[in-house]
Amino acid sequence: MRTRHKPPTLVSMWMLDVFCCALGCMILLFVLTAIQSQYAAMQAKLRAASAAKTLDDLKSVQSQLASTRDDLDKTKKAFTAEVDDLTNKLAVTTADLTDKEKQLVRANADLTDTKKTLVSAVAASAILEDEMRKKEKKATDLAADLAKLRTAEQTLQKLLRQQDLVYEQLESAKKKSDERLTDLDAKYRALMKESADQAAALATAGKVEDDLSAARGTIKDLRKQLDDVNANIIDLQGDKKKLADKFDKLRIDSDSRFAGIAMTGKSVVFMIDISGSMKLIDEKTPDPNKWPGVIETVGRVMRSIPDLERFQVVVFSRSSQFLIGNGEWQTYRGEASVKAVTDGLKDTTPAGDTNLYSGFEQAFRLRERGMDTIYLFSDGLPTSGAGLTPEQDRTLVDAQRTDVLVKHLRGTLKGTWNRPENGRRVKINAVGFFYESPDVGAFLWALARENDGSFVGMSKP
Repeated sequence: MRTRHKPPTLVSMWMLDVFCCALGCMILLFVLTAIQSQYAAMQAKLRAASAAKTLDDLKSVQSQLASTRDDLDKTKKAFTAEVDDLTNKLAVTTADLTDKEKQLVRANADLTDTKKTLVSAVAASAILEDEMRKKEKKATDLAADLAKLRTAEQTLQKLLRQQDLVYEQLESAKKKSDERLTDLDAKYRALMKESADQAAALATAGKVEDDLSAARGTIKDLRKQLDDVNANIIDLQGDKKKLADKFDKLRIDSDSRFAGIAMTGKSVVFMIDISGSMKLIDEKTPDPNKWPGVIETVGRVMRSIPDLERFQVVVFSRSSQFLIGNGEWQTYRGEASVKAVTDGLKDTTPAGDTNLYSGFEQAFRLRERGMDTIYLFSDGLPTSGAGLTPEQDRTLVDAQRTDVLVKHLRGTLKGTWNRPENGRRVKINAVGFFYESPDVGAFLWALARENDGSFVGMSKP
């Protein structure tokens, strides 16, 4: 059986569906287009607002960027300046390092010189110790001789007292004999007057004459004994005077020495170091008793000079000056002068460098006015003063500076200030006070020896 198809109609349901779908799509597209237009408009508004905000932000950022650029320029300039400064410091540090290396080389050389100086100082110390032992032995012998002389003096005084007693007894006997002789003479004259015509009176007169002769003989013997006693007393008095003179000489010799220094001089200058080290044991250790001990020692030395007539005091540290007056001689008046000097030193505070050159220069202004002796009180080597060239003053280390200053000072003393005049030089005695340096004693000892003086070192406190 043949199947027949139904002829198509103009609009079918399927086509209607398709048409509806197409219409729906068109509507949808229209709606989407409207929505897209609205969205685009909204997006445009948002972009405009965002662009405006972005423009404002851009202007703000540009302003911050300009400020940042200014800060960057300032920072760059500061950094450049700092780099330049660091570069300069690096150059200076490099130069300092080079100088330090040079100083280290010099310090090694100085250490070698110091070792040599220390060996010399040890040798000088041994010599000084030997001299001190000899002087101590001599002082002991003097003390023993003094004790013997005192014993002999006591013995002589005892003998003199005995002789005085005998003399008094003989004087008493002589006085009694004189009284008896006077009485006998009176009796004799009376008897002679009465016995002119009497034989008995003659006999009595003869007896009286015999008694008178015997009395005269006794008086003669007593006078001889008295003369012998007087001669003995005169001899004893002479011996006593000799012993007293010897005792006084020993006492003067003993009193006129200060720890081995002979106390001499009539016109004397006392040179006293008032640098900062005079109150120190070493560079970092103060000693509250050192400066008062120096003042006490100056007073003892002044009292011990038997022939001292006039004096002056020079104090020195960085510079020098006279302690009393303007450099005129001061008459020595015993304890009053000692008090004036010690009071002036008590009002002085040690400070500063040690300029020995200035101190000696000040003291030797008095040579033409009769200065004959200097007593130097110090504890250190020179650390400043004349003798250094500008180059040496700038480059030398402390030990080298001191060596140059010492040589210049000793040379000036020998060749200029203390040249012999009429065969004599000013005697320089040195009293050294303790300071932790082996070179101080050797320097002061050499200085005193080269100028006809003596040196004594005070012991460690």
